[in-house]
Amino acid sequence: MQHQHPVQYVAVESPDGEVVGYVWADYAAGTLEWSRRAATGVDGYRLGETWAAKVAETRERGIPLAGALTQLARDAGTGPPVGVRGPEALDELARAVTEADDRRLLAQLGHDDVEAWQELADAYAALTDDDRDVRWGGGEKNANGATQWPYPVYSKPLWRVVKALWGIGAVTPEYRWSSAPPPAVPPHGRLRPADAIRAATFLAVGERVNEGSVDEAVQSGLFDAMVVALLDRHAAHAAHPAQ
Repeated sequence: MQHQHPVQYVAVESPDGEVVGYVWADYAAGTLEWSRRAATGVDGYRLGETWAAKVAETRERGIPLAGALTQLARDAGTGPPVGVRGPEALDELARAVTEADDRRLLAQLGHDDVEAWQELADAYAALTDDDRDVRWGGGEKNANGATQWPYPVYSKPLWRVVKALWGIGAVTPEYRWSSAPPPAVPPHGRLRPADAIRAATFLAVGERVNEGSVDEAVQSGLFDAMVVALLDRHAAHAAHPAQ
């Protein structure tokens, strides 16, 4: 059987229309694959796990690629397979972030909690240059000759800002930070509100795994850009709640 494109795929959607991933066949390599879309939320991730298992089961059954993809396309209910140039095109689709992804994150912000937002504003306004100067501990050898792993020592005022991010809803499981690249400040220096939530989640949760993430964010300007974007978003919401 001849194929116009070496790779064909089917988009898998959740009941609300969110694309959670792609089933695809590489006819040149003779493989059937599943690519999860990284920006999906909690429900999308769970559905993606189900589909990863479904694709693996189909692959183990040894069905010819064209038939397997057609069968999975019926299961997905999203139309016939679409041809693309190669696996790189699927990687690009899987990395895409949509307006729906942004809206899902923005919906996590608790704009009605006035005290939580005031705490963030007050904590940020109180920061001094000394508070931002993160010192590192560890690095010394103990009696057994083992070297203690270095760790950041954050000032209480700086960590107060990080803690305030939880109160406003900016730290959310709807952003799966471990599946996405670390956030960065764009060249123009301003973060979009949804990207500020991504940064907040990465810093507050990721710090537990990658100590020093907050320190790096302070030095790069990401920390300030994140807080400013969140406070600006709240101010805009207060001025125009319907939007």
